[in-house]
Amino acid sequence: MSKDIPVVLIIGKQNVGKTTLIKRIIPRLKKKGYRVGTIKYNIPYFEIDYQGKDTYTYYKAGADVVSISSPEKLAIIKRVNRRPPSIKDIMKDNYCDVDVVLVEGYKKWRYPYIEIYNDHRHMESAVKERKNHLKIASETKTVSPIPTFKKDDLKNILKFIESKING
Repeated sequence: MSKDIPVVLIIGKQNVGKTTLIKRIIPRLKKKGYRVGTIKYNIPYFEIDYQGKDTYTYYKAGADVVSISSPEKLAIIKRVNRRPPSIKDIMKDNYCDVDVVLVEGYKKWRYPYIEIYNDHRHMESAVKERKNHLKIASETKTVSPIPTFKKDDLKNILKFIESKING
């Protein structure tokens, strides 16, 4: 990887709109000519393959890495031995051809992030806990030393993300 690819985390409690926000950001970044990657951090377990498929059979038989490809897409399933890989590890081999990676979750990693709240009363404690760069998206505009904006203020959300892409 010749340059560090910018990463922006989208974090917040369950059902506050993280996926919806990312879904709205991607086509706008694409329209501006950016190549966009996403990473979803899921808590204890996920399954993208299912019984009856060859790749499922290979993995269940003990294969350490299984992949399936077509002219349109590639999927790789890799055992990680109960230690979730870092964002850098995931990006190293799979995201070298994008301009930015939007990550849902991984809130303990030190990357610029947009934190979504539905209740602005809880924002004050988070502001004190976080020392790294921060933007907060919320339902309502609030007074804060950290720039805040509404979830539907996509212009400023994109401006924040583009500032990370352009350095």
